[in-house]
Amino acid sequence: MMIEKRTAQLLNYLIKVKQTTINQVIDHTRLTKRQIFYDLDKINHWLKGNGLPPIPFKGIHQIVMPDSVMQYVRKQQMTSQERGFVLNEEERLIFIYLYLFIRKEPISSIHLTQLLQVSKNTVISDVKKANEWNEPFLVKICYTRRQGYHLMGTEFDKRVLVMKHLSKILQESYGERMIDYLLNRTDYSIPIDSLNSVIKMIEKNYKLHFVEERLTPFTYFLLLYSYRSREKKFVQFHSSEMNVLKKDPMRMVAIQLIQSLHFEEEESEICYLTIQLLGLSLGNGLIPDGDRDLLFKLCLQLVSEFESKACIGFEKKNEVIQSLYQHLKPAYFRMKYRIPITNPLLEQIKSQHRELYTIVKELLLPMETLLGITIPEEEIGYITIHFGALLEKPKKSARKKKLSLIVCPSGISSSLMVKHQVESLFPEISVEKTLSLQEFHEGNFGAYDLIFSTVALETDIPTYEVKPIMTPIEKNNLVNEVYQQLQEINYHGMTATELIQILEPFVTIHHEKGLRNALSTITFHKKEEVDRRKRPVLRELLTEETIQMADQLSDWEEAIKVAARPLLVKGVIEPSYIEAMIDNVKALGPYVVIGPEVAVPHARPEKGVNQVGMSFLKLNKPVYFLNNVKYPVRLLFCIAAIDNKTHLTALSQLTRLLSQKDNIDLLKEISVQENFISLFKQYSELD
Repeated sequence: MMIEKRTAQLLNYLIKVKQTTINQVIDHTRLTKRQIFYDLDKINHWLKGNGLPPIPFKGIHQIVMPDSVMQYVRKQQMTSQERGFVLNEEERLIFIYLYLFIRKEPISSIHLTQLLQVSKNTVISDVKKANEWNEPFLVKICYTRRQGYHLMGTEFDKRVLVMKHLSKILQESYGERMIDYLLNRTDYSIPIDSLNSVIKMIEKNYKLHFVEERLTPFTYFLLLYSYRSREKKFVQFHSSEMNVLKKDPMRMVAIQLIQSLHFEEEESEICYLTIQLLGLSLGNGLIPDGDRDLLFKLCLQLVSEFESKACIGFEKKNEVIQSLYQHLKPAYFRMKYRIPITNPLLEQIKSQHRELYTIVKELLLPMETLLGITIPEEEIGYITIHFGALLEKPKKSARKKKLSLIVCPSGISSSLMVKHQVESLFPEISVEKTLSLQEFHEGNFGAYDLIFSTVALETDIPTYEVKPIMTPIEKNNLVNEVYQQLQEINYHGMTATELIQILEPFVTIHHEKGLRNALSTITFHKKEEVDRRKRPVLRELLTEETIQMADQLSDWEEAIKVAARPLLVKGVIEPSYIEAMIDNVKALGPYVVIGPEVAVPHARPEKGVNQVGMSFLKLNKPVYFLNNVKYPVRLLFCIAAIDNKTHLTALSQLTRLLSQKDNIDLLKEISVQENFISLFKQYSELD
């Protein structure tokens, strides 16, 4: 008997925690009590069918997993070759595509019904849906009597879609078992351990550093690629592109990989695997000086423009540029050659960091044009959390701290995010190192008190699994779990469900879901950031008091002084801040001119900012920054940021407003203050 996806996830969670309460399960799964009881009944039915005791859960406070159940399930997960899962519709569409990709004989509907364990009608329906889904990738599933079901499209496009499907399916806990099940139906397969050994050998011999999170999808791609290589199904490149790739130092690595795995040593395939390795490898000595200079210049430009657009300044700018380069190098090749990735954090990033996401997305638009590439949302999301992590400033504590490690194979951006979240949540804990999984396995870290890891680890050191971006509930659960370990710290946390149960006898709750979310946030925020500042929206900063109009001013310096005057009058800034804004332009150039006749003057908070603020000045006749006719400005938005984050909501709304050329033209035409206020209000309500 097989367990459905949601039920299997609940069972895996119960095995992981061993002992829990229904309320904690509700908070973790975000399911209702009825749904959880329904799934537990299904689990117990499955356990009974396998001669195992049920999990007691009705009429008791604690759910305790029977030892025999935990042992059985773990053994099944490690040794069973059976499928052990039910494919949902999306997974069936992926399965069909991957199966056709590795086929060597005509595939009929009978093959697919046996593969998917569904009816012929369902197969026909799934093929139709798969074609709708695959259409943007220029690949189609076709059927003829002679060839059966087969794929139509270029070999390069077919592989792009395979990598996207692998990246998606391997996000599931049972993803590797799904692929094993698929390949067990063929008569040819390279052992996955052999592939891993070859990749590690190459990484060591050439002193490369592969992005660990990408290694598993790449390894399984090579597994499927081996079928295409054996059938001599090769990609094609334009001769000019091949000439460029032939000169890349990564070519020698690709040749070594092909020879070690006994693939066809076709020139186009050497170029193809060169591309894949470039998208997998972090910055290293194999990069030619010209490319390194280009990417470094690009990173320098991105960091400078981010400082300008976000109106902040990084204290250690060179370190920021270096870390961004480490992230951007493989991302650049992925984007250039359409190597797809799945970003499981994307929706969380767009929700929890929407202001930053807006700014970064706008920031990357010129990069698309310059490099002739399309930047997918998944990559924008990773760059967003990279900058988001760098903006965090954990509070310092004089208390003697516990020493901890971060283990994260997900790349530099995710490691930074985990590090700053841990430091913000636990001022008593010092994060000494961030490690890849390989570095952790090769080192000795017995001197450390605890570990935070995004993957399961086998170690005697207390270890806590975390996500690069955690919800308030997940953070609250982590705080509870860690403080139970650090017994000298007196802390007691309550789940949102427990708080609601306390309130229910005394109040009428009209919106339980909203209250649950709010209470979860409060429980967590009390610990993490007691003095969290309110992030004002655009209309709260740009008001009658801070909006000005003038016909003409003597020069750009006078324009900055006039634009900032309302903030000075309100006590938002000191006179020193105005001088700092002017000095910045003189020292750094007209970087504050961010668009046609638009400037956003600003300086660092310590130069004289008392509270967050923004002011706006519209001129009928332009001033010229640094007295250069190339930089005319009629619209000045003066920004006063108290820290790296409080101003970002209003700034992201302003960024969206200014990203539309029609709005810039409208701002120049408006002559009535109420119309300015109406426009700013409109963009304040888009969130």
